[in-house]
Amino acid sequence: MQMCPAQSVKTIHIAKTLLGMTRRVIVGTTLSLTLICAGFGCGEHNLLIPDPAIRYLVFGDSSISGHPSRNIPDILPELLGQPKETFANQGQGGETASAGLERLRRILSLGVYPNAHTLLYWEGGADIINLIREVDILLLFSPDAADYPDFSRLNEVLAHVQDTVETVIAEGRTAGLNVYVATYFSLREAVTPCDPLFLDIILPAQARNANVYVLLLNGRIRLAAINQGAVVVEVASADDLLHNDEANFLNCNHLSTQGNEIVARIFADTLRQGEGD
Repeated sequence: MQMCPAQSVKTIHIAKTLLGMTRRVIVGTTLSLTLICAGFGCGEHNLLIPDPAIRYLVFGDSSISGHPSRNIPDILPELLGQPKETFANQGQGGETASAGLERLRRILSLGVYPNAHTLLYWEGGADIINLIREVDILLLFSPDAADYPDFSRLNEVLAHVQDTVETVIAEGRTAGLNVYVATYFSLREAVTPCDPLFLDIILPAQARNANVYVLLLNGRIRLAAINQGAVVVEVASADDLLHNDEANFLNCNHLSTQGNEIVARIFADTLRQGEGD
C-alpha cells in the first residue's frame, strides 16, 4: 500500500476542515431562511433576508408599496441625502391594520433589520375600504349623515384601527424605533377610475362621502399618535396641492410618481424636524 506524504495528509485535513465550515455556514443560512419563511411564507413579496444596512423601515399598505415606477421609499433617500440601501420598503397592498401588526411583529421578533432606528407607518386605509364594501358599496351615504346604514359597525372599525395603530406605536418604541404615523390624503371629487368600488369608477358625490371616512380615519390616527407618543406625518395637509392636478393620481386612491413626490416631501420635512428635536 502506498503511503501519502505528510504534506498531502495536511492538505487533506485542511480541505476537510474547510468543507465542514462551509457546511455549517450553509446549514446556518438555511436555518435562518427557514425561520423567516416560517414567519412570512416564501412568496415573491415575503422572503426576507436579514439586512443590517437598513436604518428606516417604511411600512404600510399599497400607499407604501407603490403602483408607479417610483414610490415613497424610492424618493425619500434622495430628499434626505441618505443611501437608498438604508431604506426598507415593507409595503403590502390591501393589507389591513391588524394584518400589518402581525407582519410587523414578525419582522421585529426575527431581527430582520437589527440596526433600524426609524419606523414610518402608513396603514388603516384598507380597513375603511373593506368597511365601505361591507356596509355601503355604492357610497350612497355619508358616514356623518343621520341615515347612515350602520353606525355601530363604523365605530367598531374606527376603534379597531386606532387600537391597532396604538399597539404598533407602542411595540415599535419598545423595539427602540422612532415611530412616525401618516394620515391619508382625500380623494379628488371628480369622475375617476376606482377599483375598490362596484363599477370600478367613482363619481363626485361618492368621493365626497368617501372623504368623510378619510376625515374620521385621520382623526383616529392622530389620536393614536397622541396617546402613544408618535409623530404624525400630515399627508392630509397636501390635499389641495394634490387635487390641483389630476396627474398626481393614478386612480381614486393611489398616487402617481408625481403625487408620491409631493407626499415624500412631507415625510422628509417631518423626519428632519423630528430628528432635529
